[in-house]
Amino acid sequence: MVPAAGRDRVPGYNRPVTGPVLELQREDLELEVGGARVVARRLWPGAAAAAAPTLVLLHEGLGCVDAWRAFPERLVRATGLPALLYDRRGYGRSSALDRPWGVDYLHRAALEELPAVLAACAVERPLLVGHSDGGTIALLAAAHHDPVAVVTEAAHAFVEEATRTGIRRTELRWASGELRRGLERLHGPKAESIFRSWADTWLAPWFDGWSITGELPAVTCPALLLQGADDEYATPGHLAEIAARLGGPGRAELLPGCGHAPHHEAPTVVIDLIVDWLSSWMPSLSTPALGQGAGRGA
Repeated sequence: MVPAAGRDRVPGYNRPVTGPVLELQREDLELEVGGARVVARRLWPGAAAAAAPTLVLLHEGLGCVDAWRAFPERLVRATGLPALLYDRRGYGRSSALDRPWGVDYLHRAALEELPAVLAACAVERPLLVGHSDGGTIALLAAAHHDPVAVVTEAAHAFVEEATRTGIRRTELRWASGELRRGLERLHGPKAESIFRSWADTWLAPWFDGWSITGELPAVTCPALLLQGADDEYATPGHLAEIAARLGGPGRAELLPGCGHAPHHEAPTVVIDLIVDWLSSWMPSLSTPALGQGAGRGA
């Protein structure tokens, strides 16, 4: 689900970027959450304010901490905000799952695992940043809790044939061995379980009626919604439906020339949009990099 990087040119969004490069600190953690090991990473700039929100990055359905690549570091440098990212249970270096996925797998991740991870890391002011499944998790968490804000990228709101068509194409990549090798580098021996759980769940007849649209009016915090116009797994209907149903202030951006993972395909564009959006409603945030762009420190 992670297209090759390299494109960072989206018509109408590019601009010259200048600004200081912030030095980052990093801490890798092993947490105990619900009796399982959850691996997490903290990033923070030396100049971060004590009361600043924490960016909490929520990975996609085949992702993990390492699948974000350089994006978290670039985002922290651009915003001056600390970040937390973690491998959900069953992914990356966290413990394997002890039960099959079900129709409620995203709700469990949003309403059980995420709050436990935030509590274990003493994160009191989360600003949720989620990609794909992670975007859906961010919206569900915001509907039931009170984050500072949410940023979603390619979030799913319902099941549609475009999603299933994309997954069937991805199954061919898995069968050829190309995708298997990439996922084994990220997840080790859990790769096959992760792939089959993801694909089989979304393709299953019992998943047909899954939707979060009824919960979106309860999302009242600020929200930035992003989706690539050429998303391989969804039509722009997801972006429109989420934007229309939110109960709070939202900004929606359909990014031309981008597929399912704009943060890899056009990271400068995505980060500049996040910085601009933050600046529009957090003008008092005291961070040296906010508003100065994301093009340095890649």
